[in-house]
Amino acid sequence: MYCPKCGQEVGDYTNICPACGELLNSNPQQAAQQGPVYTAPGPEPPMQKIPDYKVQSILLIVFSVVLCCVTCLTIIALPFAIAALVNSNKVSAHIQAGNYDLALAASNDTKKWCWVSFIILIAAIVIGIIASIALLSSDYYQNLLDEILSDYNYYYDYY
Repeated sequence: MYCPKCGQEVGDYTNICPACGELLNSNPQQAAQQGPVYTAPGPEPPMQKIPDYKVQSILLIVFSVVLCCVTCLTIIALPFAIAALVNSNKVSAHIQAGNYDLALAASNDTKKWCWVSFIILIAAIVIGIIASIALLSSDYYQNLLDEILSDYNYYYDYY
């Protein structure tokens, strides 16, 4: 379907042209009449529920901030989780405006940013665990621990 005012291609369920803001009518008889015509709203066409992934993006934000105490690398996932939350807010705004195609695109973007944030979060946790194991099992750490304990005249047999 195309906008009659600017010629921009719009989706089938779009009520307002995103380029010029023209109100789109799918009924040509109403478009030809002069003046506004008020009719009772009919049943809307059945459409699929468009997920907004708001809960997932909020959980990713919380986990990336909380797990920053374990490994600082998890903070890298935070900007992507925030991008997911911003896009999830666009989904409901597009649905309320009647732009279902844009809502579906925003939902897909939200899903993409959630997955990117989740993968970075898991990778940061795994890298943090491997780095901690490598550090704690190194001879340098054992020598440093022995030096600190000997400074305080505390001897502990950890072998």
